[in-house]
Amino acid sequence: MPLALDTLVAIETPEHIVFRHRVAGPARRSLAYILDLAICYGVVAIVGVFCLLITLGTAGVSSASESIVKASIGLLLVILFCVQWVYFVVWEGLYGRTPGKMALGLRVVTTRARPIGFAAAALRNILRAADALPTGYVVGLVSMALTSRFQRLGDLVAGTMVVVPDQAGVASPLYLHPPAQPHELAALPEVVSLDADERAALELFLRRRTRLGAAREQELALIILTPLVARYGFRVPDPARTLALLYDRAANAGRSEAPPSSREPQHPQHQDRRQGTWR
Repeated sequence: MPLALDTLVAIETPEHIVFRHRVAGPARRSLAYILDLAICYGVVAIVGVFCLLITLGTAGVSSASESIVKASIGLLLVILFCVQWVYFVVWEGLYGRTPGKMALGLRVVTTRARPIGFAAAALRNILRAADALPTGYVVGLVSMALTSRFQRLGDLVAGTMVVVPDQAGVASPLYLHPPAQPHELAALPEVVSLDADERAALELFLRRRTRLGAAREQELALIILTPLVARYGFRVPDPARTLALLYDRAANAGRSEAPPSSREPQHPQHQDRRQGTWR
């Protein structure tokens, strides 16, 4: 699979933490689109065969045959409309990806690397017709070739891009080490709620803190911590430890028993090297 056109894009958050995303090139995106079309038109074919069988079954009843034919044509037209427009908008608006994109490991996000909503999903898919001009998505391919984030016209107008999410974080649980002490647990808020951006910023900081110098670690921790202290009124002497405790409480919210991320691993020597610990 020719993925050489995939590249990295760096996005800096207000907390001055840089996220790097691998932008999907046209080859992988085309394969995902072809898979989606196969799913869509497979459904159309199944419905078409079903309508044909019903029409043939009523061919001898002249009074009902004409009505059934009209109803079948109407149903097929509705299905075709859904295939062309509703399918992509609903999947991307809800999940940021269609089944084809899931299979190829792709996701649609905003140019600020945030989840897209239905408005952006609708806009980028409505303009798919313009990208397809004059034939074979020539306009879309030219637009992708001329932009650093491989954006077709729909992406440029909607402010979106297609990325290949890094799966390492999913397979690399973070461990709070040492575990929360009784005095820390007593001071921690019962509920710590973080939005998607805050969770991502905290996790990125906690994973990379060991690669930062001590001064830079404290500087970043204080920047991230300031609004959280104002919100929860919780802080221990070490700013980075404060962030670790708040993240651990937010990540384990709603669990009835101590999850792995709030315990010290029993056999640290056998951990996957990709696993992280925070202090």
